[in-house]
Amino acid sequence: MTKKKIEYFGYLKGEKLNTFGPEQKLNHFVTKKLFVATKALKLSSNIAINLLDPGNYKTKLEPSKELLDAYYTFLLHTYQEYINTVFIDFFHLFNNQIVGLKKKEAKMIGRLLFLNIINNTHSPNFDIVHMLENPNGLPKVHNTPKLELYLIKREALKNRALTEYSLGLDSFLMGNSSNFNDKLINDVPIIKEIIQFEGELKILMALNEEYEFEKHKTLQPSIEVNSTPISTPTSKKIGLTTTMPTEEEMDVYVMKHVFSKKKN
Repeated sequence: MTKKKIEYFGYLKGEKLNTFGPEQKLNHFVTKKLFVATKALKLSSNIAINLLDPGNYKTKLEPSKELLDAYYTFLLHTYQEYINTVFIDFFHLFNNQIVGLKKKEAKMIGRLLFLNIINNTHSPNFDIVHMLENPNGLPKVHNTPKLELYLIKREALKNRALTEYSLGLDSFLMGNSSNFNDKLINDVPIIKEIIQFEGELKILMALNEEYEFEKHKTLQPSIEVNSTPISTPTSKKIGLTTTMPTEEEMDVYVMKHVFSKKKN
């Protein structure tokens, strides 16, 4: 039998969660199956652990994956305009920089910007490597594609969205969409971070689709880019960035790495 999908937005409509104490609220979430109990092994250094002993495990209450996904998706749709603006601002500048260049030359510019994004402060600050063997039995190291690391970080952001702004979850569950206004972007750091992260991920996916910098598992954008023209970049108003070098730096790079090679 197919599991019935829960519409989490407004799931606790009419309930005054702001009157609940922390423990009362958590117990209520458990009763409503919004939070679930998980078992975690209690590790002790230099001591053998009996994995069959229930006493060696501690119980943690955590939000269900369905709730995490629903709340994160709601935030992305709510702030879609700002995510799209990060994306559009970037490609507006990028398209101006590659005017008149052949695709191979434009790819050099794209690679510079691709690396600039995956090495900035919003990117995953970790790598995952695998040691493999080539057909001759010799060892080789395989780095996990950068775009796949972004999916791992996205999962971490889903959890942080709840823990770092729990009032937002309350508003979401009570169906109070008006609480998620533009002012919240500057008042709640995790929301601004999510907007910037998702905007940059869309940029990376678009650059990789065009220039094939790395192969990765199929990724789906979390939200669609709408086609509504934006005449005044909203990102400037809320302190978001387009993660690009300055035009002067780009011009220096083009002259050094593109046009200098044409002369050789």
